Formats: sequence, structure tokens, C-alpha cells
Amino acid sequence: PVIGTAISTRATGAGLPDANFFVFTCKILVAYRNRLVMLNTTEWDNGVQINRQSRARWCQNGTPLTQGAGADAIAWADNKAGKGDFLDAPTTEAIVSAQFFKDTLIVFFERSTWQLYYTGSNEISVFSWKRINTEFGCESMKSTIPFDQGTFAIGDKAIIAANSIQVERIDLKIPDQVFNFSNTNNGPERVAGIRDYRREMVYWTIPN
Repeated sequence: PVIGTAISTRATGAGLPDANFFVFTCKILVAYRNRLVMLNTTEWDNGVQINRQSRARWCQNGTPLTQGAGADAIAWADNKAGKGDFLDAPTTEAIVSAQFFKDTLIVFFERSTWQLYYTGSNEISVFSWKRINTEFGCESMKSTIPFDQGTFAIGDKAIIAANSIQVERIDLKIPDQVFNFSNTNNGPERVAGIRDYRREMVYWTIPN
């Protein structure tokens, strides 16, 4: 999503937004435990625009609005206790997609799968990263489909099902099929999945 107004991520000593640090946009925006969480952000860091591709950034517990009635101008400030914060996953891979499994956010990177989990009432470290799998990730943001037992996704090596404990292949009867999907002409962006509850089926659009 594109964020309409740049969001300040620092506060000055007077408790006002610092114009030198803010977020332009992010790849994924989700609501999690009374907070908005941005994943794979593009930020203005003291004069330099940087893509923080493995970053999760969240606002305070409360309003995420920084302008308008009832807003808090430093709701996302990471240098103010009780406000916003961020945490980078210890990997050089980029966040591609995310989907909830029960109360855990499963985050798919390019070649690995992680969970971003709520740590409890500790305002110093609200969320934390945990790696679930080091081999299977996700290539297409819109390929993820939630199920009761896990989340389906399409990666570069397999079609997988992930939960908060493990990642398994679900394409063992057609193990080579995933290698026939085309990545040319923005192929990964053209993969999308949907669940048909009535027929108990899952459908994906795939560029061959």
C-alpha cells in the first residue's frame, strides 16, 4: 500500500515530529494486537531514502493516526517510550508476503519463512522475530492463502504450507511443476490465490 502522508518515525525533544526521519511507504500493512505493523518499509533516514526490506515497524497501542482529530503526531516515533518501534529480521532477504496463522503473523521472505510474534505486555520489545524454515520462502505476495492448519504459499522451489512451527511441501506429487511457472514479464506479481469454501478448493492463477 501507498501511505498518503509521510509518517514521522522520530520525535524531537519537545515531543514533536522530526522531519528528517519518516516512512514513505511499505509493502505490507496489517493490524496486529491493537497496532498497525508495516513490513518491508521505504524510509527517509536523515536525508537518504532507504528500502528496509527486512523491517517490521509498528505504531503505539492506540491510534496510528498522526494528523486530524484524535491523532497523535508521534504515534510511530521509535525514540519515545510507549510509542512506535521497529525490528529488523536478521537476514538480507526481502519480505515478500505475510498471513496470519491463529495469533501469529507468518512472514514469508524470498527464501525463508519467519514468524513475527507478540512478546506480551513488554512495551520495550513488543514483537520479535523467529525463523521457522531456512529453505522455503515465497515469491508472490498474493499467493498466500490461510487455512486452519497453516498458510499456503508459492515459492521458488515448492508450494508450501506454513504454520508457527514448521513449513512443509504440499506439492510432492507434482514436485517439478513449480519450476514451470514463468518469472518473466513480472510473473511473480501475476500469481494470485483464493480459497473456495463451498467446494473446498484452492485456486491459483499461474503464468506458464
